[in-house]
Amino acid sequence: MAQQGYPLRLMETFRSVFYTPIYVAVGGGFLESAGLDVTFSTCPSQYPHPLSALNHGAADIVQSGIMRSIISADWGAERVPAHFAKINSRDGFFVLSRRSAEEIREEFREVFRWEGLSGSTVIPVGFSPMPWASFQSALRKHGVEPEQLNLMTGLSLDQAVAAFRDGQADFIHLPEPVVEQLLHEGSGHLAIALGPENGHIAYSSFAATNRFLTENQDLVSRFMDGYSQALLWLAGSEAAEIAEAVAPFFDQVPRELIAQAISRYQAQETWPNHPALAEPEYQGLQEILIGAGLVRERQPYEKVVRPEFAEALSS
Repeated sequence: MAQQGYPLRLMETFRSVFYTPIYVAVGGGFLESAGLDVTFSTCPSQYPHPLSALNHGAADIVQSGIMRSIISADWGAERVPAHFAKINSRDGFFVLSRRSAEEIREEFREVFRWEGLSGSTVIPVGFSPMPWASFQSALRKHGVEPEQLNLMTGLSLDQAVAAFRDGQADFIHLPEPVVEQLLHEGSGHLAIALGPENGHIAYSSFAATNRFLTENQDLVSRFMDGYSQALLWLAGSEAAEIAEAVAPFFDQVPRELIAQAISRYQAQETWPNHPALAEPEYQGLQEILIGAGLVRERQPYEKVVRPEFAEALSS
């Protein structure tokens, strides 16, 4: 009889090609090979986000934006869930335009300009504050104040896409694979890739309670071993091969569109080849949060990040 691995409840925020490292680690068998028996799930609706599920004992390790722990610390929480392994090292969201570059060039004799967003109707990501905060940072870098946009807010992802298809907005802010689906059908045209705009930042990562990390160090070490191998495989594989590996997680999306989304993310270096969450990336994220008014002051790196597990991989 095969030996049973350490049971681990792993939870994601929502399903997106942006989180491909998770699906490679789970679906590719890397965590299983490290001796873990993983139960993988998407955050259920009774919890506003995975850190809430974590605090209610519904998961052991979760994927989450590190901004949530920073915001909690800024509000006065003495202890917050600890982030210990990086998933994304860039923003993975995009802005699509209803008008193509050719149409813009024909009318205005120029290509897309950031100033063209001023006065336009934009549907921002509404299910998490971090993507909009990052978008605001990019806008300001290009001399556009967020208040100059006419925002359509309060929409779910499906409602946002339906409104955009219906012609109710000039621009829409989205993750993959919805981006590729709209590009493929001709409903939208790529205007902005936010990943290159904001550089390397600590975007999404794995988190757990400090108590779990302290009391389950062998399990966490095994998780880090398996996950680091998944990242190395991801870094050395072609988009088509990766798409084949993660396709079961996107059974309603054509394989070629998954591959295109992965290729786009690879081109902008969205995913790390090592899980270490470095302090400069953490501080870069805090600058975005402060600029968006989501936090008032910087929170200590040591309060939010537990770097020792990633450091142990190199020792």
